[in-house]
Amino acid sequence: MPLSPPSAISASARFYTSLLVTGGVFVVLDAGAFVLRHTMPEGARRRRVARRWLCTMAKVAVRYLHAAGILDCDMAELAAIAQRRNLVLVANHPSRLDCLLLAAALPHMVCVTKASIWERGVLGSTLRTAGYVRHDTLLRIIGPASQALHEDCQLLLFPEGTRSRAGAEPGPVQPGFAAIAQRTRSDVQVVLIETPSPYLSQGWPFLKRPPLPMRYGIKLGPHFAAPKRDEASGRALIEAVDNCFRSSPQGGEGF
Repeated sequence: MPLSPPSAISASARFYTSLLVTGGVFVVLDAGAFVLRHTMPEGARRRRVARRWLCTMAKVAVRYLHAAGILDCDMAELAAIAQRRNLVLVANHPSRLDCLLLAAALPHMVCVTKASIWERGVLGSTLRTAGYVRHDTLLRIIGPASQALHEDCQLLLFPEGTRSRAGAEPGPVQPGFAAIAQRTRSDVQVVLIETPSPYLSQGWPFLKRPPLPMRYGIKLGPHFAAPKRDEASGRALIEAVDNCFRSSPQGGEGF
C-alpha cells in the first residue's frame, strides 16, 4: 500500500509520529555508540568513528523530518566548510534542533554541550564517545576543546550560552569562544541560524506542536582569521560576532 503524501495526513499525526521516529533514531544512535565503546579502545580513532556515526544518524533523522513535511531546512551553504578542520564555529541558538541540524551537515563537528545533556546515561554517553565537550568553566573547557581541534575537528559553541526566546533579541555573547580561538590559534566561522518556528526555543514545551513545516535557513556569516593572543584582539572578535548575531534577521524574516 503506497504511503500517503504528508499533505494528506493531519499535521498533529505527522508531528507526534515524528517524535516517535526521531526517538527511535536516537535509540539506534546510542546502540551504535555502545558497540563502539565495547569493541574499540578509547582514543582519537574511536572518537572519529563515533562522530561519523553520529553524523550519519543525524542525517537519517533530518531526511525523515523533511520527507514527513515536518521540517524545511536549507543548509546548502554549510557544504563549503564541511571538510574544513581546526575551525571554531560560533552559532546563534534559537532551538534545541540546532545541534542536530549542524551535526547532519558537518561530519567533523564537536559541540560544547550543556552539562545536563552531556551527563545523561543515554544520549550523553554517545556525545562523550564522540568527544563532545562538557560545558563547564572556561579553564575546564580549554583542555578538551584544544584536544578536539588538534584532532582536526570543528568545535561548535553557542556563545549566547542558552537558547533564545522566540522573537527576542539575541542574548549577550560570552567570551569563551574567543579565548579558545586565541589559545589554539584557530580561525573562527560564524554560522547564522534563521527560523520563524518557535519550536524548542526557550520556554517552548517538547510536546507542543508548532506550525508545520518548521522552516530553517542556515547560512555562513563572516570568517575571522585566528586572533592574536592579546586582549584587544579578543575583544574585537567578541564585538564582531555579537554584531553579526544582532544584525541577522530575527525570527527568519524573508522565509
